[in-house]
Amino acid sequence: MRLVTRADFDGLVCGALVTQFENIDEYLFVEPKFMQDGLVEIRNGDIITNLPYHPNSTLWFDHHITNTTPDFPQPIILGRGGFRLAPSAARVVHEYYCEVGTRRETTGNRKISGEEILSFLNSERMKFLMHETDRIDAGKLEPEDVLNPQGYVLISMTTDGKNAGHEPYWLKIIDLLRDCALGDVMRDPEVARRCQRIRGEQERLRQLLLEHTTIKGNVIYCDLRGIKDIPDGNRFLVFTLFPQGNIQVKVTDDSQRESTTAISVGYNIFNPSSQVNVGELLKNYGGGGHRVVGSSRVLNTEAERAIKEILDAVTE
Repeated sequence: MRLVTRADFDGLVCGALVTQFENIDEYLFVEPKFMQDGLVEIRNGDIITNLPYHPNSTLWFDHHITNTTPDFPQPIILGRGGFRLAPSAARVVHEYYCEVGTRRETTGNRKISGEEILSFLNSERMKFLMHETDRIDAGKLEPEDVLNPQGYVLISMTTDGKNAGHEPYWLKIIDLLRDCALGDVMRDPEVARRCQRIRGEQERLRQLLLEHTTIKGNVIYCDLRGIKDIPDGNRFLVFTLFPQGNIQVKVTDDSQRESTTAISVGYNIFNPSSQVNVGELLKNYGGGGHRVVGSSRVLNTEAERAIKEILDAVTE
């Protein structure tokens, strides 16, 4: 059975949950845009998490408003998956297997009992992981979390999901999150090295943001096109530097396709006063997401027009 997921922290936590209960022997890490463009072959039997729906999937779990589908009229459908506007896709996966466990059913092809399911999901370790995953994916962080990231917040900054060469690390994170307490995850040599790099590059990222970001009324506009080796990690740092803006528009070269430009839009998590439905806005440009954050990829030849229209739409 194959798991198809996104390699951000939420998608990897989904993987940790699913692999506890299902016999996964193959993984595919993809970005939502590739699913939307029909570039991903979904096979019968695939489990999809944190990505758009596909009718071939055996189980599907998601929480993005732009992926709403009439095929899921209820939040949980046993044997098919779950969809609701939860803080994270992992929360939807967690709720699904809690329902399976509560009904005292076995799950998937591993035949785990309901008691075993609930014992795992309701452990203090998993409760804390779910709490932190919700905070991270929903952007419910404090300034100190951004300026001095620790624990799962810091680990999340090591998983941007954009470099296919990092797949062995993503698989390791899935296993560690499933099997280990936070302290043991942090002590893993590769995790420790990547976390140290994030901390070490924070100042370089801060300078880069200051040099390439402007305030346009209420909008924080960050244009990083043409810049190579952008530091990984702290996507919320910009909001500590430009607290007066209530929404960010960030533009970068697409690391996966040279012909396209990546555009992301998100509320300032410390000043979330914008009224724009970001996900619905970016659907007009082949993207999507949540009400408060989303992304899109557009052809380079159409990028300037799209950027101008998006800036106009989010400016108050």
